Amino acid sequence: MMQHVGVDGCKGGWFAVTRDGAKLAWQLFPTIDDLASVFRNSERILIDVPIGLPWADAPIRPCDRLAREVLGRPRRSSVFPVPCRDALLAEGVKAARKINRMRIGRSIGAQTWSIAPKVSEVDRLLLSIRGQTHGIREIHPEVCFWALAGRKPMKYSKTTIEGKNERLSVLQRFEPSISAFLDDVLSKTLRKNVQPDDILDASAAFITAEASQGKLASLAGEPFHDSAGLPIEMLYLRIWDQVS
Repeated sequence: MMQHVGVDGCKGGWFAVTRDGAKLAWQLFPTIDDLASVFRNSERILIDVPIGLPWADAPIRPCDRLAREVLGRPRRSSVFPVPCRDALLAEGVKAARKINRMRIGRSIGAQTWSIAPKVSEVDRLLLSIRGQTHGIREIHPEVCFWALAGRKPMKYSKTTIEGKNERLSVLQRFEPSISAFLDDVLSKTLRKNVQPDDILDASAAFITAEASQGKLASLAGEPFHDSAGLPIEMLYLRIWDQVS
């Protein structure tokens, strides 16, 4: 049986959801290299982190633009602008903003800079294994939930009780044990390392990766690859009959 993995970055590192027999299973990894090593034979590892990065000829990634369109307000704000590769190497946000403006004519917000270490970590890994077979591809959790809900964006923020329950309701259609799984993980982890929304986001990525009730599709456009050859796309699970 081919293994599938859903991954979300968290304060404790990288939270991964997969399947052990009929049950959901999870692991927490300090680095993306550790995760990739353990799951090196997996068919798909879908991860909530930008992979293909913008550059001068493509300062805004097409998949980000498409994601904001399908999500609408207010969920479109969850799609953060992505920094260019050179900006990720900066020692601080001020230097990163200067580099990003010079390279692609755009600044960097605080939320974008907060995810920069995760983006850089994955970027380094993927650049180091270019040409090798691997299943690491990008998703955005809100796009996954939009798709799993039949092209309906989530109404509430994922950090609220209403948002947690809304997303649980969507996931339960595909994984009836998701509430028990969430409670189990929360009982065995510290909130300083893993938050409830990290678990739900990784679970949505896993259900998408497993694709047991639909088929994979992607939000993508031109260019489809960045200047280093990495793909620019967001995968989601198409479970409706209409052509998207």
